[in-house]
Amino acid sequence: MAITSEYARSLPAIYRDILAAFPQFDPTRKEGYGLSFQSLYSAMNGKYSIGDIKLACDQMMHAGVMEIRNTIFATPTPMGEELIAAVTGGNPASKASVPPFPVLQN
Repeated sequence: MAITSEYARSLPAIYRDILAAFPQFDPTRKEGYGLSFQSLYSAMNGKYSIGDIKLACDQMMHAGVMEIRNTIFATPTPMGEELIAAVTGGNPASKASVPPFPVLQN
């Protein structure tokens, strides 16, 4: 399913604002990088309560747009990255360019 700008514009404001906050908070953010609810709150200058942000992210999680990690981090799924691009008129975040750190074997 292709995400259109019409669909993105039809989303309630809180969802558009949360999605737009990801590149606003960190323009160099890579695909798969999330933000804490507190960071989203800060990026939106207190427009919504942290509780409302968490509830909205939970709703997006149930729709397959976000993952909630460690109970405090909202991380966009690939569909969420497409929505961010549609909401902001930009491109999805680039893939991380740093390789994972090798695990030391005992």
